[in-house]
Amino acid sequence: IIAIALMFGVLAGVLTWVSGPSKGIFSVGKAGYLPPVFQKTNSNGVQRNILLVQGAIVTLLSLLFVIMPSVQSFYQILSQLTALLYLIMYMLMFASAIVLRYRMPNVERPFKLGGNGLLWIIAGVGFLGSLLAFILSFIPPGQIAVGSNAMWYSVLVIGCIVVVVAPLIIYAMRKPSWKAPDAEFEKFEWEA
Repeated sequence: IIAIALMFGVLAGVLTWVSGPSKGIFSVGKAGYLPPVFQKTNSNGVQRNILLVQGAIVTLLSLLFVIMPSVQSFYQILSQLTALLYLIMYMLMFASAIVLRYRMPNVERPFKLGGNGLLWIIAGVGFLGSLLAFILSFIPPGQIAVGSNAMWYSVLVIGCIVVVVAPLIIYAMRKPSWKAPDAEFEKFEWEA
């Protein structure tokens, strides 16, 4: 009974990891941040092109099985890459909290820390902690044979660069015609 429950739990987790990001990317595409090719759906309303790109990326990542010495090292490097990407997001979030305090001080917020000093302390410690974890994430684990250190660092550095730079390039190339007529939300514009 427990094995069956675990099987359903893992299946639900996998389905969430597969469908969740593609649904989010589909909504972003409809808002005009991705080319119209990523707004197309099949007859069942499934975002086919996004799933095809997602499948191609997963297939390319799966080629690491050939390069890495074991399944454990493959899983470890993908876990490290995921952690690095999350840490980049956290560093951006902590830095954004400080920047927005000065750029948009009068915006009504549901939650606000005390003075600027407290924000600098909390966001600064969070940023520095994330930065330290980011740096330490590049150290290959001693208990797992990861093969070549050059391969380890290459996968992590190239993976981070691609995942961070690709959205910036797509955002810079966006066009007003990309917005779908049936988009349910408007683009956010910064106030000067």
